[in-house]
Amino acid sequence: MTRIDVPTSIALIGGRIYTAGPDDYAAVHAIQDQLSLVPLSAWGTHYTPPTDVPLEPGVQDTPVPAQINALTAEEFFNRLNELLITNPPEPDDPETVARLTALGVAPGDTFAIGAYPAEVQSAIDDGVAAARQAILEEEPNLGEHVNGWAVARDLGRYGTRYLYRAAWTYFGVGGNLAEDAIYPLAVVDGEGQFLDGAHRYTLHFTEDELPPVNAFWSVTMYDADSYLVPNEIDVHAVGDRSGLHYADDGSLTIAVQAEQPDNTSTTNWLPAPRSGRFKLALRLYHPREEASKGIWRPPALRRLG
Repeated sequence: MTRIDVPTSIALIGGRIYTAGPDDYAAVHAIQDQLSLVPLSAWGTHYTPPTDVPLEPGVQDTPVPAQINALTAEEFFNRLNELLITNPPEPDDPETVARLTALGVAPGDTFAIGAYPAEVQSAIDDGVAAARQAILEEEPNLGEHVNGWAVARDLGRYGTRYLYRAAWTYFGVGGNLAEDAIYPLAVVDGEGQFLDGAHRYTLHFTEDELPPVNAFWSVTMYDADSYLVPNEIDVHAVGDRSGLHYADDGSLTIAVQAEQPDNTSTTNWLPAPRSGRFKLALRLYHPREEASKGIWRPPALRRLG
């Protein structure tokens, strides 16, 4: 086996198997059936995983962002203190750690907001609220702005850019290094207006603008909270393995809207919500050098009406 060292007690494994549609499902399921997760202590034995794993007491069956946002400042910092015991700071963090220690934020410590004067308690509460708002507002800045897309080539290499790192964690929950994948994100169109299901859009690639990849690319529709959007044809993403129709000149146009485009099959249609903001994630797996180095530029989304 190959050992991978993880510096924290909490880790995330994202297993991905490509499928081009229902015709692939049987083969994919066969591969999934061969995967297993086994404690090292049980390696080499006939290990049977538990079939009933209830939530730990106090853990709510609600989305993680909702749980975090519901914490008071005191609850948040005490939870942080607990997690810091086995999830240590990064090597670049000593200065920030020293500042937080002065406030009672340190591995295993107890953060008691009542120990501070009323005006300081109010400032701490206001600071937590301001930080949450700043994270939400950072979403359009997750990378270099290119034709309305935020193109990041520095995932996992944040240094001390804490707001940037927090926003990526909030909206993306991790990601690959640019050598493995690039994820341009669009929350606005080419004119800088927020994407909204009340309007119709097109995403047009000339032949030279098609995402340069050694593996595959896709574009996925999400609502404002980064969840998939239910739709009548049950399509949430399209890409180079979706049987898209290309024009005679090699260009590609994808309709992004709530209703099926007139006189058009569903092949080149990515359904949007009927109202409200949405976002698009363009994923390039095993990108070629022109993408990883910023030479390739994704085209802007054009609003039709």
